Amino acid sequence: MRALLWIILVAAALWGGYWFAGAKATEQAVSGWFAEQDGRPVAAQHQGIAVRGFPNRFDLTITQPEIRDAETGTGWSAPFAQIFTMTWKPWHLIAALPQEQTLSLPGQDLTISSTVMQGSLVLVPGMDLTLDRLSTESDGITVRSSAGWAVSATSANLATRRAPDSAMGHQIWAELTTVTPDAAFRMALSPLSDLPEQIERLRLDGTVTLSAPVDRHLATTRPDLQALTVKEALLLWGDLTVSGKGDIVPTADGTAEGRIDIRIDNWRKLVPVLVAAGLVTPEVSETVTRAMELMAAQDGTPDVLDVPLVFASGRMSLGHVPLGPAPRLR
Repeated sequence: MRALLWIILVAAALWGGYWFAGAKATEQAVSGWFAEQDGRPVAAQHQGIAVRGFPNRFDLTITQPEIRDAETGTGWSAPFAQIFTMTWKPWHLIAALPQEQTLSLPGQDLTISSTVMQGSLVLVPGMDLTLDRLSTESDGITVRSSAGWAVSATSANLATRRAPDSAMGHQIWAELTTVTPDAAFRMALSPLSDLPEQIERLRLDGTVTLSAPVDRHLATTRPDLQALTVKEALLLWGDLTVSGKGDIVPTADGTAEGRIDIRIDNWRKLVPVLVAAGLVTPEVSETVTRAMELMAAQDGTPDVLDVPLVFASGRMSLGHVPLGPAPRLR
């Protein structure tokens, strides 16, 4: 019995020593990363780092983290960020974020509010800490822009996983449910359409190819988007359904180039949406409708339109209908 007691005491002491050593190493590694960013294009700061969770977890809390990229004008800040991991599998992280955080983009700041926002991140064991897979879940999310617009959703979910056939590829899946567009857009759409105020579902299933792995060196390697393959893009909005698949790549200046093959059920519902969004002027909406009628009639399905969304020479068009400048992918 005395021998067993000694074994238990020794094991407990070893485990306690492992935890305190691991907690110290975690705190030093995170503090070191923040310090390494000083003088780089990516600047990072915080107001405190603490590790708790003895004896079975490493619970990391970073107070007032702020990360900014001087070259792109992007940044992120929050009152705190928490990362939890079990002591026996430190490559599997669980993150919890506050109910309000700020994402800075060129020309505007986005305030992101939610009732719940949490994520799970799994790294490849090793010194580089390469991302293997990631999932996030958010409920009651609202995004408000300093430019004056706001959108909300009942839930927002995102998942990524390393592509099995590409060292730089990641499979991605994202879905928003019960999306409420900006009030100004809804006011512009209301007299033109009987679509409901809320979009039932937005979903994207695809693969992105990057220029470098997503790992602890990303502040230096700065992975860029090289290609986007859309397996399925879906919008469900009342009796309007839009789906698509195709491939897009960024040009040298970062604008999108490629083609997404679109299928639109009850396509006439889409024209007022394009007008309210400012992609089509009211003066040419009837011309656009007639052009879509001709395209739909060619397939013998007057309520279903199969048409390519084309990105070329810095512009985008839906079939023969011009929609304006192509979006920038990087």
